[in-house]
Amino acid sequence: MAFINYYLDKPFSQEVAKEKVKQVVADCSAGNKPYPKNILNDKPTALYLFFTFERGSRIKIKTNFRILPEQWDFKKGKYKSTTRGSLELNNELDTLSNTLLKQFSKLKDDDQAALDLSAIQKMLSTAINGKTTAKANSLTKARADFQIKKQRVLTEGTLKEYRTIFKSLDDYEDTKKVILTFQSFNQTFFNDYEKFLLGKENPYKEERGLLNDTIAKYCATLKSFLQWAYENKYHSNAAGFTKIKTQIKRKSKNEIVALTEDELFKILNFDLSENQKLERVRDLFCFGCFTGQRFSDIMRFNPDDFDGKKWNFVSIKTKKNTIVPFTGFIANALPILKKFNYLFPEISNQKFNEYLKDIGKLVKIDTPVRIIRFSGVTEVQIRQPKHDFMSSHMARRTFVTLMLEKGVPMTVIQKITQHSDIRTLLKYEGHGENALFESLKNT
Repeated sequence: MAFINYYLDKPFSQEVAKEKVKQVVADCSAGNKPYPKNILNDKPTALYLFFTFERGSRIKIKTNFRILPEQWDFKKGKYKSTTRGSLELNNELDTLSNTLLKQFSKLKDDDQAALDLSAIQKMLSTAINGKTTAKANSLTKARADFQIKKQRVLTEGTLKEYRTIFKSLDDYEDTKKVILTFQSFNQTFFNDYEKFLLGKENPYKEERGLLNDTIAKYCATLKSFLQWAYENKYHSNAAGFTKIKTQIKRKSKNEIVALTEDELFKILNFDLSENQKLERVRDLFCFGCFTGQRFSDIMRFNPDDFDGKKWNFVSIKTKKNTIVPFTGFIANALPILKKFNYLFPEISNQKFNEYLKDIGKLVKIDTPVRIIRFSGVTEVQIRQPKHDFMSSHMARRTFVTLMLEKGVPMTVIQKITQHSDIRTLLKYEGHGENALFESLKNT
């Protein structure tokens, strides 16, 4: 006969004396009362499984669950019925127990002679860490599966966005002392989540609070994940993402920070021959400024896609066929291609952006820039030299800005950049200072 019990790893506060904890636990047990909150650990702790079988032998193994002690029924060895999502969570524990007991029974039937501690230990470990249990329908499992399944279809930048919101959910759990399940996601949660993000550290201002654009992006990304999980049968809470109205919205028209044509050619012609690392990054950046393409597509440049006059390829992000004619302004990219013999060196986007800011400082791209954002209703003014805003995406912004200044129609620019919505390009209209002065010259 085998049976399973669950125990918390660190249920009690480390700040309370052990003798006092023992006394309180004894008193509560005698009086059939729940443990008071003041002796419990206020952070989620690991849940361990004790598997007891023939002759009282017992194996202890860590599960994939993390439990907040105040939500645990120590007498019954499961979540308290008052815990949000307790039904789903306790069902997961029950199914895990049933799965392990069935596998133990099968192990006994298959080879009684091989039934020893190591064989049972291996069976338990495989079942839990091999993810063959009912945790398949849990939020934790869905998050892990999402990242594995999306590795081949999403760019690293997009995957990073999802990892960021997953980390924010972990922070939310730790701060609020809750355990999130798919049933947790509703209008009340999203309202509280936005308030939570408004309290996080912000590198752009002394007060706490992420910028509204960032918060809106977090919520949109989270809802996208919840929709994926729903479509893949991880949960049935469609209302958790379809009927949610977030309070914080993205600013409709943010300032566009781009290079002027003079700044672009100043960077292109700057002598970096003594630092090949920076020289390579400079050339890749300028190639992006001249072609308007995303960093991910530039890194995958294939000589077979270039016929000497045009670059014809399928974009990683949009999956659309893109044609970049190497004529006029774009022809400035051709010498860069030839310099690298049509094969660009590999570099991560993070390192690229880091080196690019160093280049901006060297070349003295230090025009003062002020942008205005909001954190809740608080206006945040960010004042920095332009080189601090330099990134791989600035290349694309620079291309669009300069093309508009040169009078190239938006529809033509859209064909080259493959922006899915013309409204995105409308944000660039009038952002270039040169275009502003030119438009007023004859008034």
